[in-house]
Amino acid sequence: MFFIINTAEKNKTTLIVFNFNNHSTFLIFKHSFKKNYHQAEKLLLTIDKLFAKNKCKMKNLQGIATIIGPGPFTALRIGVIIANTMAYILKIPAVGIKLDEFKNTKELIELSYKKLIKVKPNEILLPFYDKEPNITFKKNTQI
Repeated sequence: MFFIINTAEKNKTTLIVFNFNNHSTFLIFKHSFKKNYHQAEKLLLTIDKLFAKNKCKMKNLQGIATIIGPGPFTALRIGVIIANTMAYILKIPAVGIKLDEFKNTKELIELSYKKLIKVKPNEILLPFYDKEPNITFKKNTQI
């Protein structure tokens, strides 16, 4: 069983669990939810609830993929941190995928599987930002 975290889309998070059997992948569940703020709290709770609802055990995960970017700065960091932490605790591999490497869910699942079977545990994922951070201040703000 494999897990994908996508926090790279603006105002939306998608979680996917899939398996591989008889030379093909199949979807166990896919869940998307809108997010604006407080993503970290919502994401961890949602992951826990979805695994319980679909009778999936995290200890059965064989790998985790996450979208590393480009995307919203904080959202990417949260997705990458959760993937790295789960991979470390479960002693399973984690891979990063850029948004331009796939066009749809099917391609994302297939690419995730291909990458995950080639990598060993303990790889650390880093977010990919396509530009420098844009930090703005309100007018008349003194630094």
